[in-house]
Amino acid sequence: MGPEEKLFRLYYKSLCHFAWKFVGESSIAEDLVQEAFITFFQERQRMDESESFVRNYLYTAVRFSCLKHLRHEKVKEKYWTRVKFNEEDEHSVELSMIHTEVLNEVYRIIAEMPTSCQQIFKMGYLEGLSNLEITERLQLSVNTVKTQKQRGMKILLEKLHPEFLPIIIFLLK
Repeated sequence: MGPEEKLFRLYYKSLCHFAWKFVGESSIAEDLVQEAFITFFQERQRMDESESFVRNYLYTAVRFSCLKHLRHEKVKEKYWTRVKFNEEDEHSVELSMIHTEVLNEVYRIIAEMPTSCQQIFKMGYLEGLSNLEITERLQLSVNTVKTQKQRGMKILLEKLHPEFLPIIIFLLK
């Protein structure tokens, strides 16, 4: 057994217990103690090798690592409290992405429609204007507006990817 292993066996359990008293979780305590040993072994040539120095160094290193860990946990907790992220947010992000994809596809199809059909379709379905309002704005007959809206919807449904149809039905209600 080498000197490093002897040192490790001598202090490891007591340092883990010491760290656990700070952080309250044994796996984190063990990680912090192992990091202290690694740092000590890497810097060993520059340090005093007396038993009291080594013990004080290891306990001090573990204590500072624990405090640093606890500060970091508080920062994370504050962040998550302010952000208020939860699984619903992740779900709403996915829905926003789907909504955006569908709208991009709809706008692409609308851009391919004849000009008058495009204009009436946008006013009726995207701006939410009634047939009467469109008639008044464009000085057209109600039948022309109805026909153009139907024509636009037919084009949209023919060219739209089938997986988007249920979403379109929901959006256009």
